[in-house]
Amino acid sequence: MSSIRSGLIFAFAGKYGLKVINLLSTVLIARLLSPAEIGTFAIASSVVMILAEVKLLGASVYLIRADNVDENKIRKAYGLTFLMCWSIALLIIFGSASISAFFNQSSLQNVFIILALSFFLAPYISIPDALLARRYLFKTISAISLISVVLQLIVTIVLINYDYSFYALAWGQLIGMLSRMLLSLYFTRDIKVYIPSFKGLGEIAKLGIYTSAAHVLRRFNYTAADLVIGKMGTPTEVGLFSRGMGYIDFVSQSVLDGVGAISQPYMSDMKRKGSDISNVYIKATALLCSVLWPILIVAGIAALPAIRLLFGTQWDVAAPIAFLLSIWLSIKVMSFLAPSLLIAFGEESIMFKRDIFLFFLLLSLLIYFYQYGIAVLPFAFLINALVELLLTLIILSFKVNLSLKSFFLALTKPLLLTICCIITVKIIDYCFDFTIYSPISVFLLLLVIMPPVWLVVAKLLNLTIYFEVKNVLTKVKLLNLK
Repeated sequence: MSSIRSGLIFAFAGKYGLKVINLLSTVLIARLLSPAEIGTFAIASSVVMILAEVKLLGASVYLIRADNVDENKIRKAYGLTFLMCWSIALLIIFGSASISAFFNQSSLQNVFIILALSFFLAPYISIPDALLARRYLFKTISAISLISVVLQLIVTIVLINYDYSFYALAWGQLIGMLSRMLLSLYFTRDIKVYIPSFKGLGEIAKLGIYTSAAHVLRRFNYTAADLVIGKMGTPTEVGLFSRGMGYIDFVSQSVLDGVGAISQPYMSDMKRKGSDISNVYIKATALLCSVLWPILIVAGIAALPAIRLLFGTQWDVAAPIAFLLSIWLSIKVMSFLAPSLLIAFGEESIMFKRDIFLFFLLLSLLIYFYQYGIAVLPFAFLINALVELLLTLIILSFKVNLSLKSFFLALTKPLLLTICCIITVKIIDYCFDFTIYSPISVFLLLLVIMPPVWLVVAKLLNLTIYFEVKNVLTKVKLLNLK
């Protein structure tokens, strides 16, 4: 248990550090490039991000989930990853002209080629990371990520100042991947297995077909709007919508990335030990909602001053989009851990069937709602999230004997906590109009008022999250005394 707790701490610390740097990067780039320039790159990165989910074809999950790992398994994981990553790289390079023509953006072709080069490096990033994650070495993973993203930011800013426009974003990403590959290989140098094996890949592929396809479909939730708008609208619209999505995604992923990094190893570990994983899932989801629901809704209500503070007034249109998307992600949080749970039980196929249905539903909804403007597009996400939650709960109740009554009862206190936070932030908005007061003043008010309110209400409701925070603060205090 100590390795899990320390792993979670380092996962959170690394992800938070990464988020701070990414936030700095986003703020700087939003003020250096126009919405049209950012929107153009967003179209290309959306396509590549979806394909990136295919590149591992379950190799990482295979290594993490295996009861034991030997040289043969590592070489097979490398083999499948090489086949997928290099094939995707060549597919993007040779298809770059056609994809650019599809979006009516000829300037995208070179961006696709630059981004495709990172796929050649991916095998020597993903497999070492999986081996580190299996051993809960999230401190090392975090260090690798932080160093590479800092280098990526430096290269990007320098190239923007040399008038590389959105190409700077592509080159910065490639340099970041190169540094990450070198560091990943260095920190796993004790495992001297680098040569791929292309024999007996069916065992990994069987798992990977479902997990990778499911990851692609879930990733589509975050990139679908960019692709639909990129085809039906303009790069400026893509930039504005992606800024609203990016703001809420940043807020949510600040927590979810740390949890997601350890959820799969943890669920698999609990399954191997014969624990009541259904009960673990309910408690973990309630804990997650206790943190994320208040954060997301407050961030959504305060989206206008936050976006003005971070990106400038030229992005005001993104604020109402961000508010609706905060409700969308609040719904999705309730099923966030479901994929890890289903994979632990070997139920990849049912997860895939769910995600492919949701994929077509979201695509259809986005195409329908776009005719009413980008401000209405978040309703497509809201409808999709409600359907996803319903399907997920039905699947879990049948496959892992999840008690729906226990699940919803566990969420009543997090919901009360969230309502109290909503009332508080609305009172602040009434007294200090968010549309008039300076963004920095609103930010400081929320920073001073909301954390104590959240903590006091959590204590009154006797929520687990309160005691977890109390334990962390106690340990920090003891360390300072020493």
